[in-house]
Amino acid sequence: MLTPSMPSDNSTTRLHVTGCHRSGTTLITEMLAACFDYAQRCEHEQSIFVPIKKSTGLYLSKKPSDITHMHRVFMADPNLYVIYMQRDPRSVITSIHPSKSDVYFASFERWQRYESAAKPLKNHPRFLEVKYESLISDPDGEQTRIQNAFACLSQNHLFSKYDQHANASKKAEISLKGMRPISDQNMSSWKEHLPRLAFQLEKYPQLTRVVRDYGYEKNDDWLKLLEDVKPRTQSYGESRPPVWQRMETNLRYYLKSRRYIRNIQRLV
Repeated sequence: MLTPSMPSDNSTTRLHVTGCHRSGTTLITEMLAACFDYAQRCEHEQSIFVPIKKSTGLYLSKKPSDITHMHRVFMADPNLYVIYMQRDPRSVITSIHPSKSDVYFASFERWQRYESAAKPLKNHPRFLEVKYESLISDPDGEQTRIQNAFACLSQNHLFSKYDQHANASKKAEISLKGMRPISDQNMSSWKEHLPRLAFQLEKYPQLTRVVRDYGYEKNDDWLKLLEDVKPRTQSYGESRPPVWQRMETNLRYYLKSRRYIRNIQRLV
């Protein structure tokens, strides 16, 4: 049970969802909104650096990429709680977003970058990693684990019945391909995209080790599926921005972090 730095009754508590694109961030956000009490939420996505309106109670928000820049503000804000979605990288890099049905949405480079940013926070009591595979195979068990970790949550419905109570935005419905009952049938959907997987493995050979280290495979036998598979190349989303652009982005988020922390200090 979470006990340190609990918010006062008249403060706003924020529960923010992050994780690599196509790792289940939209799903967990809609499950949280449908099955726990809250005061306000963002419509679909809202960066942690965007101020929320003055309110009391629990505020729900989601922005996958925030994990790469949120370390300073997370450590500074005792009323900020974070759920980080983790998913088999093979499923992440072979997932297609309905809004871009002709391209794969995330690369292994992005998965590694987001995971590197999350690692230093994984033992913090206000930071909880949720595995996508556990969420869809045992939704109610994961709901109990989340509630036990974050005392700011009050349950009103079961995760396994979330689709019966959800009120998702149009963008969320598109991302989820409609509001459907929880199912673990797509657990190994990466097997339907072997040419894409072969391309990513050719570019990032460390993927084999990561799959073992994270417990998604006990050995390398799965690589037999890729024998004689011709890689499907793709340029979209496969490379990081140039150095000057990354420097500019880091500066912007440094300034945003300073403003965020100053706002917290004014409320103390």
